[in-house]
Amino acid sequence: MKLHEVLIKRMEHIVVRMEQIQLDAYLRYVHNWKRRLFSEFLNGVMRGIGFSVGFTVLGALVIAVLRRIALANLPVIGRFLAELVRLVENNL
Repeated sequence: MKLHEVLIKRMEHIVVRMEQIQLDAYLRYVHNWKRRLFSEFLNGVMRGIGFSVGFTVLGALVIAVLRRIALANLPVIGRFLAELVRLVENNL
């Protein structure tokens, strides 16, 4: 095969790969600053909501576990945890 034919085949392969990865759609997205700004804003809002919900659920689970440990009447840990749970419940 001649160099010319090899280059043509390689270029065809590159064109097919670019179509597969949808490079044109990505470039349109990157150059459209309004769409990208809205997308990044929405991404940030969703991430913030996820963190808030996750932290709330995790905090509730920790309080529930601490309450059960405090009710088990363990000598030193029980008193400390009972006081901690009381403080948390009073501040909610």
